[in-house]
Amino acid sequence: MQFNEKITPDEQWLLSIILVLAISAFIALTFFMRNGYLAQFDHAVLNGFHKIKSPALDNFFSGITWLGSMWVLLPLYIVLTLWLSRYFENFEKLLGIGFWGSFITTYALKFELDRRRPHFFPTINELPIDPSFPSAHTSQIVVFTLLLWLIVYNGPSLFGTLFTGTLVFIALGVALSRMYLQVHFPSDVLAGGLIALIWSYTAVWVVKSGVLT
Repeated sequence: MQFNEKITPDEQWLLSIILVLAISAFIALTFFMRNGYLAQFDHAVLNGFHKIKSPALDNFFSGITWLGSMWVLLPLYIVLTLWLSRYFENFEKLLGIGFWGSFITTYALKFELDRRRPHFFPTINELPIDPSFPSAHTSQIVVFTLLLWLIVYNGPSLFGTLFTGTLVFIALGVALSRMYLQVHFPSDVLAGGLIALIWSYTAVWVVKSGVLT
């Protein structure tokens, strides 16, 4: 996929709609969270995950959740940037803008909003010490997999189907793991996904509009 072509009016319109909707949804979600309107929803979903708890799921989600950690994604980011930049033009710009923009935004909001971690049910593993909203694991894995898909996917094929399925499985698995492990509210996970969406399409707009050329 090439990102050096100038953005077309249709693409600009589509990106604008996506960004406006995602930003509006994030603002609304943050407002509802801050005012306690999501407490019942958050509790109900976490209660649902608590009820399906099992040793097999404990092991699965404890393992897959690491794929959203910077301990895994940062080395992978470096390796893929060095490798795929030779084959996909503007790979490093697109992934760099989206990944780091999402990372910085997520942690800035975490400490600004300072939401306490869930406390309804026992956690499977150790409870992280940083604030809860938004979910960094979710924003990191979603922006990473979405941008990788936008860059590498080149149309319907066996590879394309397997590639898409693998990325969706990983991103969804990490997002669900944060709730199953009882370390994030569902609203945290939704917020992380929205931040990833915002930065992914911001990166596409910046690169295709030629702002950095």
